Amino acid sequence: MRTTIAVDAMGGDKAPQAVVGGALLAASQLPIDIILVGDSDAIYTEINNRGAMPSNISVVHAHSVITMEDAPGAILKEKSDCSMAVAAELVKNGKADALVSAGNTGALFTVSSLKIRRLPGIRRAALGAVVPLENPVLIVDSGANTDATPELLRTFAHMGSLYAQLVMGIENPRIGLVNNGSESTKGTPLYAESNALLSKEKAINFVGNVEGRDIPCNTCDVVVCDGFTGNILLKTIEGMGLFMKSKLKSIFYANRITKVAGALTRRQISDLKKQIDHREHGGAPFLGLAKPVVKAHGSSDEKSIFTAIRQAKTFHESGLISKLKEAIQSESSD
Repeated sequence: MRTTIAVDAMGGDKAPQAVVGGALLAASQLPIDIILVGDSDAIYTEINNRGAMPSNISVVHAHSVITMEDAPGAILKEKSDCSMAVAAELVKNGKADALVSAGNTGALFTVSSLKIRRLPGIRRAALGAVVPLENPVLIVDSGANTDATPELLRTFAHMGSLYAQLVMGIENPRIGLVNNGSESTKGTPLYAESNALLSKEKAINFVGNVEGRDIPCNTCDVVVCDGFTGNILLKTIEGMGLFMKSKLKSIFYANRITKVAGALTRRQISDLKKQIDHREHGGAPFLGLAKPVVKAHGSSDEKSIFTAIRQAKTFHESGLISKLKEAIQSESSD
């Protein structure tokens, strides 16, 4: 059966224009069905402005929108009829296989946890984020849980390992624990205890503590941390990517000689820009939920929405969730 993705058409800074554009691009390039959820008049206007309505896109109306300024709990109360909540309801009821939204992260985490729900045995879902380094690295957790326990970080490590294998295609992913030193006893009690716990895990390839400066240097494929630390790490890496692109432009446009050098290395520069562009890697998956949910960047353009939809399709078809269920059941029976 074809994968069906429910897309929150009103979520994000550039909605609905960028979301509809990205969905149309995905519908034209992928064997997929898409349900756009939101203000139907606005959605149809965007589709009509771009041509005919594709047969593999449908529209479901929603009466309100959850904004970036709204408290996450608003999605369960005064804005329970918003596009994000209606999209989550479609996934909950089996009318869609996965959900994509560029909207309010806290609200998406709340509605996904309560409507789509966590897998049995998972205490908390985690937000993963693939960062665009030379070898892409998955950060778990990148913002959902600002507090954590060693047991929770162990669960994040297992979920991240499976995601890296089944979705990112890494055969034996290396799992690192973010810390302020490579020694096993470094860091706060949370991280020292987590290191000791992860070192005993035989089902994952734990490589120990990794410092922030080592993460871009191909030391691991998955980094594990609490959501507070992970979000700072993610935003710092994204900021450095923007800084590098800006500096490259200023260097190669400085004078005639550098312009010639830029022309001679145009392909290599283009490859580097593509490599550090977060739009190439989709959104951040919520790991531990019963069905795939992908959080696209709030500033997503059409390309970002397209890659997030493609990522949700791959996530659903990877068998990750059933594998995670098996791992939980196996662990509980030991």
